[in-house]
Amino acid sequence: SDEAAEIVHTSAGSAYSFSSRRTMAEEEEFEVEEVSDEEKLQIAQHYLLNAPPGQFEDVLKDVKNLLPAGLISEPMLAGMAREYNTKNMKMVANGDSKIHICKAAEQDATHYIDPKSGQVVGVNHVTATLLEDDTQPAAGPMEPALEEQRAALEQVLSDYIATQYYDDTALCSVYAKDGELTVVISAEKLNLRNFWSGSWISSWTVKVGAASMDIEGEIKVRAHYFEDGNVQLQTKKACANTSIPKGSAGDVASAVQSHIATEEKVVQEGLEEMYTGMTEETFKAMRRVMPVHRNKVSWNINEARLNANLTSAGK
Repeated sequence: SDEAAEIVHTSAGSAYSFSSRRTMAEEEEFEVEEVSDEEKLQIAQHYLLNAPPGQFEDVLKDVKNLLPAGLISEPMLAGMAREYNTKNMKMVANGDSKIHICKAAEQDATHYIDPKSGQVVGVNHVTATLLEDDTQPAAGPMEPALEEQRAALEQVLSDYIATQYYDDTALCSVYAKDGELTVVISAEKLNLRNFWSGSWISSWTVKVGAASMDIEGEIKVRAHYFEDGNVQLQTKKACANTSIPKGSAGDVASAVQSHIATEEKVVQEGLEEMYTGMTEETFKAMRRVMPVHRNKVSWNINEARLNANLTSAGK
């Protein structure tokens, strides 16, 4: 798995004071090269495409404040938002239900199919909302020969996420095209008032063969905590190809769901094991063996609580 953590702290005032004490020669040596508009747009795009879960609009607001007015055109912004939504398999409300913005659902740059309702809907990528009066029936099933299997798999997986994910945070969609089924499971949990957000993306390809069905996929997890800092976790797991014997639509759907559940459990348990070991391994390794008072740090949580209680009682 890939993990990333970043802590950012800047002090513009200090930097300015330091530079004001340089000599003229030093000023010339350290003169900052002017950034072109094209480079500014590349930087802006990097920040927008890597915005944490649920924070694209916040990042966009900050980016616009930093750039010259009008530098990001509306078509350009729509393109960046489309790429971000597709990359993160964004969920968009469609009445009482939701649809996925993903490659498998894309009909054109702004229209996506909802396999559950059989509708094609227009999407505003920047606001991640549906376009008014831009919904029409799909021409028919995505691939008629696979519709029975697609519908059975979508039902089984919808039941699965209803029991395994928090209410109203996850969505499962199954698409059929070119002899393949594409499964998209995504979840997003946001609590920006308390400075955190997270997402889970589980995507799978099921290739339909004469005697078996081959399934492979990838699971990606991202978390962001930003109270008095900026810490991010990103991890992913590639799930190798596995063959499932071909049978009835219901049997195959159950086998695929069982495989997905097993792989997701492996990722979940791996994260829990990492969190458990962070105190004994990661955080401990980050500290010096002997602190400045020359006494070894006690890592016993009960002892620490006892000391804290005695200190507060003494006050």
